[in-house]
Amino acid sequence: MSEKLEKNLILLRNPWLSDIKIKSESHSTQEDAKADGVDQCLYLAENQTGSYGRFGREFYAQKTGGIYMSLLLKHAISADELPSYTLLAAAAIVKAIENLTPKKPQIKWVNDIYLEDKKIAGILAESSVSADQLQIVIGVGINFSISEFPEHLDKKATSLFMNEVPNLSKSELIAEIWSEFNRLQNTDYFKIYHTHSFILGKQVEFVQNNEHFIGKAIDLSPSGELIILLENGQKKWLSSGEISLKKWT
Repeated sequence: MSEKLEKNLILLRNPWLSDIKIKSESHSTQEDAKADGVDQCLYLAENQTGSYGRFGREFYAQKTGGIYMSLLLKHAISADELPSYTLLAAAAIVKAIENLTPKKPQIKWVNDIYLEDKKIAGILAESSVSADQLQIVIGVGINFSISEFPEHLDKKATSLFMNEVPNLSKSELIAEIWSEFNRLQNTDYFKIYHTHSFILGKQVEFVQNNEHFIGKAIDLSPSGELIILLENGQKKWLSSGEISLKKWT
């Protein structure tokens, strides 16, 4: 299966995109999108050297075997009812994988895709305001066919195709993800996100305002807040922007 990214194949499935820009190597497709600023343009890199996720955390990238991409969208600041883009992108990724493979991915709140209890993908949505426009950049990193990980990640990370030959190309998966993204934004993508939740029903630990909490993840709000039932019977609604889960069992 070809490793080379195929612009025409992706655009054929996604005529709603204004363009696709591909680099053989990029420090960050997020940075590429922000610097270029073309609405509905998808930025891709064969290799990425400065991957990062939420809270600036590093996202592991190899020279081959990964998918690194960012989509830029612009909206009028007055726009009503914009999708929750992190939830929408996560729903699109799991649907695309299920459409093209027999694999059963899950979503770890709020922005990670898991397969067999290990992370295969991360999502980062960043927004900024300029003049009368809201600019949103949605970054996605996927371990597509990486066979080895550093020791500190070996028990935490895996690939969509770990020790097997992929039955599809990276371009085919990319095309399917953004096709689903476009289709789902006008449907109930939250239902897909909810039903694929990796964390619901599990005991979780987290730190909020320097205080340590333990509780059970019992539900998700429609806006993507994680609802935790604490040991003392109190409920907490966790926002993705303020908290990161430390443990879950």
